[in-house]
Order: sequence, then C-alpha cells, then structure tokens
Amino acid sequence: MVFCLSSSAAGNSTTNVDTIQAKNNSTKTYADAGINWMTLEQAQEAQKKNPKKIFMNIYASWCRWCKLEDSLAFKNSEIVNYINSNFYPVKFNAETRSTVTYKGKQYNFIKDENYFVNELTPFLLNGKMSYPGAVILDESANVVSVRNGYTESGYLELVLNYYGSNSYKQMKLEDFDDEFIGKIQE
Repeated sequence: MVFCLSSSAAGNSTTNVDTIQAKNNSTKTYADAGINWMTLEQAQEAQKKNPKKIFMNIYASWCRWCKLEDSLAFKNSEIVNYINSNFYPVKFNAETRSTVTYKGKQYNFIKDENYFVNELTPFLLNGKMSYPGAVILDESANVVSVRNGYTESGYLELVLNYYGSNSYKQMKLEDFDDEFIGKIQE
C-alpha cells in the first residue's frame, strides 16, 4: 500500500463526473473508466429508492497514486463491473470547495494550518489524510470500512467482494481472503 500525503489547492466538482487538468492541459474524465460515478448526494438519494452500499474513492487532483489507481484498478473490467453492479460509486475530490451534504449535515471547505480540504474528508478518513482513500458505506450510509493509500486491482477485488457480499458481517477479511478466488490475476 502506498500513501500520497501532501496537500494543495484543487477545484470543485459540480457534475456527475470529475475531471483532472493535466500539466499538458488535456483533461481526463472519470467516466472514461466505465464506472458510473455519481456525487455523494446522488448516491444517498438513490439509496432511498434502492438500498445499496456506496463505494467512495476519495482523491486529490495532484495525487500521483490517485491517478495511477484511476488508470489501472478503475479501468479493470472486473472492478468496473463489480462496482457498478453492487455499489453506488462516488468519486469525491477531497479538496472540493463545494458544500457537501452527508446524512443531513453540511460539510464545507476548510483552510487552516492543518487542512486544506473539504471537512468531510478528515471525517470520513478518520483524520488520516492520505490519498487515495476508499470508504465503504452500508445501505444506510454508515461507514463500514476506511482504507488509505493506493490499492492494486487484485486486492481491491478482494475488498469489494468482502463488503459487497456482506461477508464482513460474518468473518474477518483474512479468513475471507483464504476462501476467495478472484478473477484478477496480477
């Protein structure tokens, strides 16, 4: 697992998909990966009609490991299909300046000596400000898992299946790993 630890300014996101402005002024749209990313507000609204877990990818536009995870794990067809089928996928810019509502509470952008982020980020990541972050919320939008740092496709497949299948309610991840036969070969 690799961590991306520093912080800098980033823009806000107001659409279903976010873009990253590259140094050569080209943009990458996350929708290109095939994952049906949505905002956290959209995912919480969708849960009211059809309860499903939420998979949140928390990133920063300057984070090299976030971009690597986007280009590898989130383009793997097994990961894309599993996330789209079993979760409401949310791509969340840790440094968004937009006000974000989570479980009825509003979270705003903060800039002080410790943080330069949306205040939802340290809340969801338990204060561990390393990116990318992966947060899994249950069908009632309660946090059930927080993982920090880059995750390779094979391990991400394991974690997604562990939570997506509700196995986390009956066994430890290590025990699930002993039984799980993934489709991704790395």
